[in-house]
Amino acid sequence: MTMKRPINWFLTETGRKFTFAVISGTGIALTAARFTPNTIFLHKYKDFVQYYSNGKPVELSNELEQCYEKCLDILKMSDIHRKVISPFSAYGYDLFHAGTTCSRFGVAVGIPINFTYKSIEDLKNSPIQVNQKAVDWSSEVGKKLADALILPENVKKFAICREILMTHNYKMIYESVYPFGCVFFAYNLCSFLNRKLNLYARPVSLRSTLYTIVGLFSAGMYFLLKDMTEVYYETEVDKKLCELGPEFIESGLVFYDKILKRNQALRELMGKEGEKKYSKLGNENFGIRQPRLALMHRKHYFQDKLAEIKKETEDMPLN
Repeated sequence: MTMKRPINWFLTETGRKFTFAVISGTGIALTAARFTPNTIFLHKYKDFVQYYSNGKPVELSNELEQCYEKCLDILKMSDIHRKVISPFSAYGYDLFHAGTTCSRFGVAVGIPINFTYKSIEDLKNSPIQVNQKAVDWSSEVGKKLADALILPENVKKFAICREILMTHNYKMIYESVYPFGCVFFAYNLCSFLNRKLNLYARPVSLRSTLYTIVGLFSAGMYFLLKDMTEVYYETEVDKKLCELGPEFIESGLVFYDKILKRNQALRELMGKEGEKKYSKLGNENFGIRQPRLALMHRKHYFQDKLAEIKKETEDMPLN
C-alpha cells in the first residue's frame, strides 16, 4: 500500500500540475541546449572550437581573410549580413558553422588549419598525428592523405561559401523548436489516451508501457525531423552552389572527392576505429540514422551537374 501512494499522488490535481511543470521545464531546457549556443552563447561556442597554439587563439592569415571576403562578394551578401558573419580558425580539419543570419547574435564560420597548406612541406612542418602517431608522408596512405588535405584556391572558396550558406536560413530555428514540440506532443498524447481509455483506473504497468512507447516514438520523430531538416538544407545549398557557375560545380566535385579520399586514408590509418567511423568509399558511418547527406551522393550530384553542362555545350549548334 505504501508503494502506491507516491504514484497515486501524480494522479491528483497538484501532481498533474507538477508533471506539467516538469515537462515544460524539460522541453524548454532541451530547446535552450540547442538555441543558446547558436545565439546568446555563440562566442563561448566559438571559443570551444577555436584552434589554439601555445594557449592563444590562432588568427586567420591575410590570405584566408581575403578569400573569405571574396566568398561574401560571390554570394552577394548584403552589408547587414556581412557584419554578422565572422570567420575564425577552427580546430581540426573540417569546416564549422554556428548561428544564423536571421539572428542578431550573428554567425561564426570556422576555417580549418589545412586551408593554409600549399605543399607537403607545410604538412611535414605541422604537428599532425593520427591516433597519437605521426603520419609517414612518404607512404602511399600518407601521400593520399596529404593530397586530400591540400586544397586549390577555388575549392577553398567553394567550401567557405558552403558553410556561409548553411547559416543563411532558418535551420537552427527549426532544430531548436523540435525538442520542445516533440516533448509536448508526447505529453499531450499520453494525457489524451489516459482520459480516452480511462487508463488512470488501470494498472501502473499499463501506463508505463504507454509512456515508453510514446516516448520512443517522440524521440524517433525528433531525430527524423532533425535529420530531414539537415538533409534538406544541405541539398538546397548544393543546388545554390551549382547556380554559381561551372567553376563552382568543378570545385564542388573536387572538394567532395578530397573529403572522401581523406576519410579513406584515415580509415586505414586509424585501424578498427577508422573502420567503424568511415566506409571503404569514405562515407561516414551513421547506423540507422542519416543526420547528413552521404558524401558520395553529394559528389555524384556535382558530377552529374558537370556532365549536364558538358553535354549542353557539345549539343550547342556551331555558328
